[in-house]
Amino acid sequence: MGEILIEEKLRLLAGQVYASAGIGMWCFSTDGELYYSTCPHQKEFRMFLELGGCMDFALERKFRLDRPMILSDSIGILWAAEYVRKGNDPMFLVMMGPFFISEMSLKKIEEDLREKLISVQIRRQLSRVITEAPILPYSMMNQYVLLMHFTITGEKIDSADFIQQISPDAGRDGNAEKVDGAVASVPASAEAERMMRREAIFLQAVREGRGEILEEHSPEDKATEQPLLFQTGDTIRDAKNTVLIFSALCSRAAIEGGLSARAAKKMEMEYSGRIEKCGTITALTNLNIEMVRDYIQRVRQIRMQTDISSAVREACDYIRSNILQPLTVEGIAVDLGYTPYYFTRKFSKEMDMKVTDYIRQARIEYAQMELITTRKGIGEISDSLHFGSRNYFTKVFREITGMTPAAYREKYRRGGEEKSE
Repeated sequence: MGEILIEEKLRLLAGQVYASAGIGMWCFSTDGELYYSTCPHQKEFRMFLELGGCMDFALERKFRLDRPMILSDSIGILWAAEYVRKGNDPMFLVMMGPFFISEMSLKKIEEDLREKLISVQIRRQLSRVITEAPILPYSMMNQYVLLMHFTITGEKIDSADFIQQISPDAGRDGNAEKVDGAVASVPASAEAERMMRREAIFLQAVREGRGEILEEHSPEDKATEQPLLFQTGDTIRDAKNTVLIFSALCSRAAIEGGLSARAAKKMEMEYSGRIEKCGTITALTNLNIEMVRDYIQRVRQIRMQTDISSAVREACDYIRSNILQPLTVEGIAVDLGYTPYYFTRKFSKEMDMKVTDYIRQARIEYAQMELITTRKGIGEISDSLHFGSRNYFTKVFREITGMTPAAYREKYRRGGEEKSE
């Protein structure tokens, strides 16, 4: 497709999406200069675009990302963006938005704007215009973004290929990675039933410790990335409440799958704390994905240990639940009520490995998840897992996985942006 033809198609698309859903479209230069927009209140909405860091995120990645980006801020405003390219070179940036996927609270918006030290006059002006942003069901938002991508590239992709904005306040470690979707609103009964069916699939996957259950369903039916929302008026609070409830359900499913109640509840408490620290829908969505996969992995490990005594299973649970603590064999034995001699002999006999080797393996498995699902540096991951030095961490990682941490991240992480090491 030639450049002129793409521009004509985009202008036609801009008119269609505004007429059908009230969604504005924007066209910027690769330096952020506005060429045109169908969005009303362009000055005010561009302020939201810049205040939330969405514009900076898109512009900083013009040479790296070649798929649709879903951008979000702490208020819950969403934007979609993608570059029109000539070969590998970005020519201009197309954006769609703003929109919400839940009723927003004016009080919450005013509080957020007040924290940004904006003048009273501008705050009032922004609070007034933001009520005109359309509210879309998640599935409809996906369709518009897919349509935008097809208009630009002529290619069909899945919403799983969308790149989510990495927010600076995205949870425990200031990270958020590429995810396969975003938090959805509670729409009509048919959509609600579809989401409940998806939730049942995830809980089954947790209960059985089988991540492949998720892969057995079409992308439309995969909802690890689409927790339900309540409609209290505060988008972020709605999403947090939803993920908190889902975390409790995962915890119960994990217990039913064989994970000890103590280990499951510890996980639930840790994820609850991380949920409360999230500042965007994107961050919550990413954390939801990590949480489900973590529960599945824990249950899978337990179910593989069919000939293991309850005492050793409890020890394995203890190690994985305290993986970020400076674990010692003596400390584990005492906490579980055994003498170190009895504990180490029993563990080695049943697990066919030393306790220290199991701890190293559990830490490497945790590191694998961190490398894929966070933006943490390799040194930071090594320190959090008490390896003593990055070189030793790399040595152990290579022994267990057959590759370095950097190579593992490069191979398995899709769409993420890695911070400097």
